[in-house]
Amino acid sequence: MTIPHGTENVSPHFPPNSADATRTADFLSPRTVPLPSRGATDYERYKLLKHLDRETLHGCPTRKFSGAWTKTKDGKRKPRLYRVESSALGRLQYVKLVHKQRATVIVLDVDMLGSAGGNVTDMAPEVINVLVAMKDASCAPSWIGVNPINGKAQLIWLIDPVYADASGDSSNMRLLRATTNQLCELLGADAHFSHGFSRSPFYTGDDPTAYHWHYQHSDIFQLAALIQEVRRMNGTTDAAPTPAPKQSFTSGRELINAVKTRREEAQAYWKIAKELQGDMADLDGLDAERIDGVKVLWIAEGRAARDETAFRHALYTAHKLRAASKPMKDEAIIDAYEHAYNLAHKLGADGRQAEMPPMRDRQTMARRVRGYVLAGKSDSTGSVTLTGAATSRERKALATMGRRGGKKAAERWNDRNSEYAQSETQKLTRANKKRAAQGRSVSHRIAAYFDDRLFEVDQYPTVDEAAAEFGVSRRTVQRAVAKAGIELPVGRKRKGDRP
Repeated sequence: MTIPHGTENVSPHFPPNSADATRTADFLSPRTVPLPSRGATDYERYKLLKHLDRETLHGCPTRKFSGAWTKTKDGKRKPRLYRVESSALGRLQYVKLVHKQRATVIVLDVDMLGSAGGNVTDMAPEVINVLVAMKDASCAPSWIGVNPINGKAQLIWLIDPVYADASGDSSNMRLLRATTNQLCELLGADAHFSHGFSRSPFYTGDDPTAYHWHYQHSDIFQLAALIQEVRRMNGTTDAAPTPAPKQSFTSGRELINAVKTRREEAQAYWKIAKELQGDMADLDGLDAERIDGVKVLWIAEGRAARDETAFRHALYTAHKLRAASKPMKDEAIIDAYEHAYNLAHKLGADGRQAEMPPMRDRQTMARRVRGYVLAGKSDSTGSVTLTGAATSRERKALATMGRRGGKKAAERWNDRNSEYAQSETQKLTRANKKRAAQGRSVSHRIAAYFDDRLFEVDQYPTVDEAAAEFGVSRRTVQRAVAKAGIELPVGRKRKGDRP
């Protein structure tokens, strides 16, 4: 979303009404805008560096970014890094504040034209209005950088560190991208900003075109809280959470039987897949037996095997796509399944109602078919049809009741004199001895702590002080004191009192 430029327009997110029109007009006055415009001190830059928690930064002195790279002896290009404590950092107009595997800030680029000057009040009035509203909601940026030529701006928020794997993807990184998108929508920022090199708030040179940076505050935001507040300002709300599925089986035996049934169904479909995979070369020669490209299978005369026909045709379609080097997308596989099912139902319903599986099951079928074609093995996500699928709680119960490994382990324990039982018993004995020794050690140290305090200050510590010192409960302290024979003075046995 782009907010139109011009003093006659107002922010679509915060339209002034007649009651606060005067306040909106006052935003244009540098004396009344509640956003500091006093630059930044060395200590404030130091705090930002501490939050970034980086030893080096990839930077460039000018907009000529070829200077941000250097070559190794073997001719490979590598980034030119600058130590954060070096004076060279102050000569960089551009730095990379975010790494693909770690981010501690959000950087936004606001391209709406303001006026010359480099102060916060020189930004576009629409941007100022939104930033003031964000300040009222305690989610304003920590740093504001203003272009002294045209009033464009870059904004920085400090956030709790977000990490990702080598691919740059994680649930927190996705939340970071979602938060950034919401901020872009709210402020009319450039959604295609690369988030690579950005203007450096550490620049201290004398280039008249360099951004003027203004420190606002040092609050560190949690992404979940920040995106919630920004969504509220955008007028959007989170989607209602999907309720957890309720347990659909009345007993453990019913759950085990249902899983066995689905496993048998999956094995049957896998057998079909292997047969069909071996016959792929001959399938195109069977067009005479096909109707609209589908070979309908029959259970009896006039009664079509709808599910098997649809599955075979979906698998056949996926093989054809792979042979043609085309992507095996869910949509294509599902369309083939639906086409074959509807045709088989039309030709051989035999009085039955159409029972097309729900879309979720069809999507699972598509993933399963793709797994058959690509890997030559069944998918591990379960059977093709997920109607009555086990919930997380039921899967845990199934693991306890029905796994063969658990049954085998239980059989081993039947003979207490067996090598397995003796070995496991010895492990348990050693673990129990270690736990007992640890408990005695803590008890001795607590008692010594009381004696040391009595010797040093002629007064015992309180039970609460001892509990906090050793990270244990009050009851543990009281047991250790009693076991050591430390007598509690009469009248000082109340909770929190000194013994």
